[in-house]
Amino acid sequence: MDSAGGSSVSSLQTHEAGNLDCTSVGPLDVASIVPRAWIDWTVDSAESFGLIGLFAVSATEAAIQPVPPDLVAWPMALGADSLFVATAIVVFATLGSVLGSLGGYWLGSFAGDMLLTRFVSKTSIHRLEILMERHGSLGVFFAALGPVPYKALAWTAGAASMPLTPFLISGTIGRLLRFAIPVYAIWFYGETALEWFTPFRFLVISILGLIMMIPMIQWLRNFEASEGERLRTG
Repeated sequence: MDSAGGSSVSSLQTHEAGNLDCTSVGPLDVASIVPRAWIDWTVDSAESFGLIGLFAVSATEAAIQPVPPDLVAWPMALGADSLFVATAIVVFATLGSVLGSLGGYWLGSFAGDMLLTRFVSKTSIHRLEILMERHGSLGVFFAALGPVPYKALAWTAGAASMPLTPFLISGTIGRLLRFAIPVYAIWFYGETALEWFTPFRFLVISILGLIMMIPMIQWLRNFEASEGERLRTG
């Protein structure tokens, strides 16, 4: 896997779907914002610990640090020798991101305004607020699925005191798809998938997957409504 990872980090930085602020920074420009030495050190350190390293990067990215877990997960997917290993990559990345978002939520609950003002553009803050205010759990799902910086979503949810249960359920489903789609594609198609996975194509695939998940979306809406009613009635 070392050869696959070493040869593909730079191309992953070119094809990365983006986890830094997606309005002030182009979604493919992670390396232009985060120092290259920091990226290389984080990726190399994570790869030396395998799945545990991937979990750590995914968890910390969802709370505070800027290096996206894709830079670890995608080279690992290239080197995966079985469907079981590819699935383990998806599971560890998803669990890390979801559990790490609890830290981001906690940070947002007492320092959300300061963090968002310091690290996220006003446009992104506005978009996240609209997503959560208008669409609730469904908005969290869309943000978790797309190239929105997940730490910013967690900070916003914590600052807005969004109920934790729907935040976690929606985020888990969104992040699962967010990691599963490229990892399985890269495992199956190899380097060809890296060249094919432009942000637009990823969005198209995500939308198709979303259509197939309409029953789950309806359940999320019903769950959010019942949760709100329970909170109102005490």
